Amino acid sequence: MYKANCGAAIDRLKGKIGFGIVIRNCKGEVMASCAQSVMANLSLKSAKQAMCKSILFSCDCGLASCSFEMDEACIVKWIVNGDYKESENGLILDDIDSLVSDLGEVIFNHTDRRANRVAQGLATFALMSNEDTFWMEDFLICVRDKVLADMPN
Repeated sequence: MYKANCGAAIDRLKGKIGFGIVIRNCKGEVMASCAQSVMANLSLKSAKQAMCKSILFSCDCGLASCSFEMDEACIVKWIVNGDYKESENGLILDDIDSLVSDLGEVIFNHTDRRANRVAQGLATFALMSNEDTFWMEDFLICVRDKVLADMPN
């Protein structure tokens, strides 16, 4: 099973949301990573969109059997418990539910923000970039130290 971490960063002045996603194997090695951005209505919750993008990216990379992690506990709780159906969050969370219905083994976990530094670094990079960027078995040099710090000894 792979582990996918996702993060989001917001530039309110530009109306832009950056998304960072890193997918690792059980050894902690980066299998895929990406930095994407969208111009958006910032009233939408960027963390929910980040989870959607994380699921889509893992499928696109052929790494669909994942433990999806993010540092937004309430969103992970909504996804796991399914208690969002009647809320304003229902549409995006329904999309997440629909995306994972066809996947194999999928787990959602909350992680400490410090354990999500690579995804956050990629999301911050995405805010500064005019292009979406994707890497297979590689990552952006600006998050290298964070990737190495997360590797098991």
